[in-house]
Amino acid sequence: MSMIKHILLIFFLTSLNSIVFSQKSEAKDYIIAGNQSYQIKDYAKAEIQFKNALREDNTSIKANYNLGNTLYHQQRYDEARAHYDKVIQNPSASKADKHKAFHNIGKSYLDQNNPEKAVVNLKEALKLNPYDEETRYNYALARKLLEQQQEEKDQNDQENSDEKNQKDKGDQDQQGQDQEDQQGGDQPNQQGQNQNNQNGQQKGGQNGNEEGEGNLPLQQQITKGSPGKGNTSSQGNAEYHESLLEALRQQEQETLKRIISQKAQKVRVNTEKDW
Repeated sequence: MSMIKHILLIFFLTSLNSIVFSQKSEAKDYIIAGNQSYQIKDYAKAEIQFKNALREDNTSIKANYNLGNTLYHQQRYDEARAHYDKVIQNPSASKADKHKAFHNIGKSYLDQNNPEKAVVNLKEALKLNPYDEETRYNYALARKLLEQQQEEKDQNDQENSDEKNQKDKGDQDQQGQDQEDQQGGDQPNQQGQNQNNQNGQQKGGQNGNEEGEGNLPLQQQITKGSPGKGNTSSQGNAEYHESLLEALRQQEQETLKRIISQKAQKVRVNTEKDW
């Protein structure tokens, strides 16, 4: 009985090895066919063949690497890097296999103008083979591009900072101008009032008690007119004094308004934010 089990085990292992060998053999055939299409730059057909090879043997280093190259030439960089990474992660891969995979990943990032990631992967490739001239060249190129990008970024940051400072200065200048306009806003009105008051200055009546022609009862309107030969009765004197008192009351009101206005203006100015 033990002999029968032993025979069955040998038969099973032989059959399994035969299946594995058959699969690898078919995968190899697909790889050969894919290489032929790859050589004539028929990358679409090559892709199909390499994928067929991986269906037979998904651990094939050659199938993953060659499929990565095929996808790279079709500018499908993310897919290509995924297959290169499978080579790197494969424990059966040699240092040479991993070096080529890292090199191609770095080159794909370089083609996408991403020198930062290109530098990282090309540096790993150099660790595995520091004497590969093409890897050294691409690594130096990626370093140079990375430095240029950093310089451009620093320059853009400086320009943006200068523009912001200029804008802030312009805002401050504008705010200062607004404050000046606000402070001086009432002055022309006051000057205009004074001018109007001067224009409205009354000419003395012939009788000395005649009302002036102006409308605003300011100081210029309450000066006594030139003495005339008209009525000098008590009624005229009473009207004159009444007019004088009324002018004084209105003058006090105008003075009070100006004081209140000046105080309010000072409050508005002092509440402006200090930039």
